[in-house]
Amino acid sequence: MKKTGGLFSSQPKPFLDTKPLKPFLVNDQPDHNFASLKLMPETQLVMLVPRPAWQNLAEYIPAYEAVELAGRFGASPGDYEWEWIKDPESVRWWRRATNGFEHLWGMAIAIPVSAGVELYGLVEIDEKSPFWTEVIPEEAALGLPVQAKNMARDGKRSEVAILVELYRDYMKQRGLLTQLQPGRPACRRGSIREVELFRDAIKALFKRAASPPQGDSNQR
Repeated sequence: MKKTGGLFSSQPKPFLDTKPLKPFLVNDQPDHNFASLKLMPETQLVMLVPRPAWQNLAEYIPAYEAVELAGRFGASPGDYEWEWIKDPESVRWWRRATNGFEHLWGMAIAIPVSAGVELYGLVEIDEKSPFWTEVIPEEAALGLPVQAKNMARDGKRSEVAILVELYRDYMKQRGLLTQLQPGRPACRRGSIREVELFRDAIKALFKRAASPPQGDSNQR
């Protein structure tokens, strides 16, 4: 019987594409010169927003959409998902899963310029998040659990532990990992689709902040 190799052997599984992904930048204002890009090479998203709109978030988010305003058992996806950071001025998007609990998804830091406020953002997701595997193509997502089950038959390691390792290896091979340290959850960068989702979420946030609900705060 011919012996087959591991996940990343010289003859990988047909469903597994391990070519490193090319870096990209989602630029919402291509005619503007984002001068700080060279200082933040990890940036995946750049936006230029009016200064008053950005400053408005400092009051709007804590009053209406701060992540800590959610109840003990979380909230519905889309509710109470934002965090305002004072120093340096920035926002974080804690995207909610269907179970109501939040998971850090993206962050954007602000740089004031004469034309307004530049936003430099990125999507970073850790392996504890239910969104961790969304970047894996369907064929690989279906094949890796099967491979983990087969590898666990010798009883030396659990199927779950093997699958975690396979996911990490896949992310590493594709150049997606941003953090891989012993004892800490691995983190990966977002795909173009995920970064575009972050951009759209920021735009929707600005739109809501421009017309906050009437009456008491802390209400959506």
